[in-house]
Amino acid sequence: MAHNHQHPQDIHILADGSEEHREPWVVTDNEVLATAHSGGVCVHEGARFELAGRGQLSGSLKLQSGSSARIVGQHSGSLHVASGSVADIVGSQSGSVHVERGGLVRVHPGGKMAGSLHVAGLIENRGSRAGSEHISGGTIQDLEGGSVKQPIRRGDRNYYSL
Repeated sequence: MAHNHQHPQDIHILADGSEEHREPWVVTDNEVLATAHSGGVCVHEGARFELAGRGQLSGSLKLQSGSSARIVGQHSGSLHVASGSVADIVGSQSGSVHVERGGLVRVHPGGKMAGSLHVAGLIENRGSRAGSEHISGGTIQDLEGGSVKQPIRRGDRNYYSL
């Protein structure tokens, strides 16, 4: 299976302030994260990634076309959903969400999604969401049970609480 994209290295700042470059985690089959991981994850076509209930991911999560992810635990980082891929959020997604045309994000009852939304595809919300919306031909559907938290304005900033 040929993959026509590159995986830039993650930059980790160590306790002494120095930088360490690491390769991202590339998922090519079915994998589950049940502990904590710091760094980017790229899920390739045909692969499935699950962030289990006690799992914590700090870093970007990129779904290539034809892949899927299920977030049951806590993801802190950007979520990129390509055309033909699906992300199911049962737990917590905190960070910007980018959905390409043909991509799908489903927020399930009890699921939380906080961060700016950049939508050319579809977001189906049955949980709760908060953050700015940037629609580029896509759709956000707040379905039965879905809620949208409004920002609290303090000074010149908006704050969201889920």
